[in-house]
Amino acid sequence: MDSVSENRAASALFRVFGSKERSDAAERTDSSGMHWGERCFLAVLVPLTFVIAIGEGLVRWLGWGWGGALVLPVTFLAMNLLPFLVGGMSAVAQWRRWLVVFVVWAIWRRDAGGVVEGLAWVWLGIFGLNAVAWLVIGWKRSMRWTGRKGIVWRMSWLIGLHAVAVAVGFWAGWMWALSAGVLIAAAVCWAILCPSSQVLGPVRTRTDDGRILITIDDGPDPHDTPVLLDLLDAFQTKAVFFVIGEKVRDHPELAREIVRRGHELGNHTLSHPHPTFWCAGPKRTRREIEGGSKSIEEITGVKPRWFRAPVGHRNLFTHPIAGELGMEVVAWERRGYDAVETDVKKILRRILPVAPGDIVLVHESTPVAAEVLRGVLEGVKEPFSRPG
Repeated sequence: MDSVSENRAASALFRVFGSKERSDAAERTDSSGMHWGERCFLAVLVPLTFVIAIGEGLVRWLGWGWGGALVLPVTFLAMNLLPFLVGGMSAVAQWRRWLVVFVVWAIWRRDAGGVVEGLAWVWLGIFGLNAVAWLVIGWKRSMRWTGRKGIVWRMSWLIGLHAVAVAVGFWAGWMWALSAGVLIAAAVCWAILCPSSQVLGPVRTRTDDGRILITIDDGPDPHDTPVLLDLLDAFQTKAVFFVIGEKVRDHPELAREIVRRGHELGNHTLSHPHPTFWCAGPKRTRREIEGGSKSIEEITGVKPRWFRAPVGHRNLFTHPIAGELGMEVVAWERRGYDAVETDVKKILRRILPVAPGDIVLVHESTPVAAEVLRGVLEGVKEPFSRPG
């Protein structure tokens, strides 16, 4: 697995609402570059705005005859001269300056009527969307804060949201406050309980190299781990084993064997408290994550790079603590619920077929662990990823 790639388009608008793969910068540099959508958008809207804005002024000043005749040559001249006046040493600076120019014009002409007014409101709408995009980017950046800073920030906005709900109660009545509280709780629960949700921080569900990655949770297990390792060897496939710290201490030889055979160990908490980890506070979260990593490192000498929460249910403080310990949070793209289901055919129907880049979740310490892994290995036609 590689690091998570991002769209580094010039504008916040296309960085958030554009596709992730189509920024020039994502292909060639680490800096922001023009997104393909920005090129198409600006190639149409900027000349159109020039024509309409200049045409309107010329017609009001000179009348339809001379004004109409001069629209195209004056527009051509303006489009060649204004970029030198607006300037900007980067695509980001250029986008911001041109957005300011057109928004100022839009504020001035928003009551002009007709096509001019319509175009002015289009630019004001673009400005609004860009502002929303900046808020989204700011939120995502804040969700990457680690350690105490990240914990305090998350507690602050959660308390702030509930303070707003209380204020709504004083202002509009307690039924509205209760409704606001329900909405806050629903949004937070969805962000926590949806394994692939990116709201509380980046969660990897796919690989960057287009290869399929097998991940195995809940070990090491004295019965299943040796069998699964032999199966992986037979299919010449490497996997990430998300192991439980207490089990690593109970079966240190199995943890070392996983590493010896070329697989990677991921942190699956110290004790796997799956019923309650989603609502754990910062101290308990740190104890589980740090304890899991410490067990793995002390037994095998390997410092884990990946963390997976029990059942994929992270809590508010998972990302700041995992990030502080140098780990990326990983979920999955395909799973068969083999931790609770024993019908192998049904499990495999949920997992297969897999697509290039999918992260697949299977479990050990179950009655069907070997059958499920064999079925996945036999059913996958794409090349597997090698962790590391």
